[in-house]
This record gives sequence, structure tokens and C-alpha cells, in this order.
Amino acid sequence: MKSSAERGFTLMEVLVALVLLVLFTLLSYRSLDAVLKTQRRATAEMERWHELAAAFAWMETDLSNAVVRPDPLLPVGGGFHIQLAQDGAMQFDLVRLLPDDADQAVQRVGYRCADKHLDRLVWPDADNPLLAAKPATLLEGLGNCAFRYLDEHGQWLPGWLPQAGKPFPLAVELSLTTADGTPLRRVMRVQ
Repeated sequence: MKSSAERGFTLMEVLVALVLLVLFTLLSYRSLDAVLKTQRRATAEMERWHELAAAFAWMETDLSNAVVRPDPLLPVGGGFHIQLAQDGAMQFDLVRLLPDDADQAVQRVGYRCADKHLDRLVWPDADNPLLAAKPATLLEGLGNCAFRYLDEHGQWLPGWLPQAGKPFPLAVELSLTTADGTPLRRVMRVQ
């Protein structure tokens, strides 16, 4: 007769051990899968907020460097123009100073809300706004996007007409709704 130390495992003990190992592996896999899904959602959310911050930073930089420049097409002078397209797209453009190390001193840039996205427009020649602008999409998948302009009386206006002595609004408001329905409002000072 064999002692208990020399005796092997019974089939029942091996099956119980295998069942426990499978259950432990399954629970570990589900836990790891939940952690990885949470990480992917958090990464996507961080990327979305990073894109929003970058778009707001572009606008703030452009608006804070806006300059008045003579425009032969406008009797009041150049600087800030808005457009409302037939398709409902809102757009504004302005001439901005570039950093000292840039090739040109100024640049015409603009922003357009249309087709559920926000574009930054750059014209190849600041002196010729009739040339086609090159769009770069800053934000996509927006539910809504609109601009308003603050006048010297503290009123938010849906449009802006440059006047002598007041070529720029005091601020520009960007209101948008993200794809998940989150409403955002950002007010940026001009100059």
C-alpha cells in the first residue's frame, strides 16, 4: 500500500483545480477588459478636450494679434469682416500680426462654423482677401456652432459691421455643442 505522500491526485481533484483555474482566468480577463475599455474612453475624452483647447488657443492668439489695415474694398478700413453664407455657415476673418521671425509681417485668418465643424482659414496673401483661403479643420462632429460679437455697449450681436474708430468688436463668443451634447461657450477678447 502507498503512503499518502506518494499517492497522486485523483481525477476529481484535477477537475476541480482546472475549473477553479478557468474561473480565475475568466474573472481576470473581464477585469482587465473593463480596465482597458475605461482607459480607451478616458484617452478619447482627453484627446477631445485637447482638440478643444487647441482650437480655443488658435482663436485667442489670432484675435489678440488683430490689427487694422487699410482695405480698398471697404470704405471704413479693414480689420474684421463677417459673413453669413446662404447655407447658414457663419464666418469671420481678420488681419493679424505675425511673430517677428515670420517672413511676412501680417496674415489674414478666419474662422468658419459650418457642416458640424469649425475651420480655421488662412489666406495666401493678406492684401488680397479675394483669393481662396486654405481651410484647416480644428473641430469635427459638432452639434451646433455659432459666433456672436460684443459691442462697446455690452450687447452681444449676431453680426458685426466695422465703423470708423471701432473696427473690431470687444470680444468674440464661440458657442458650440459637442457630438455628445455638451454645450460649450468661450468668450475671447479681441486685441
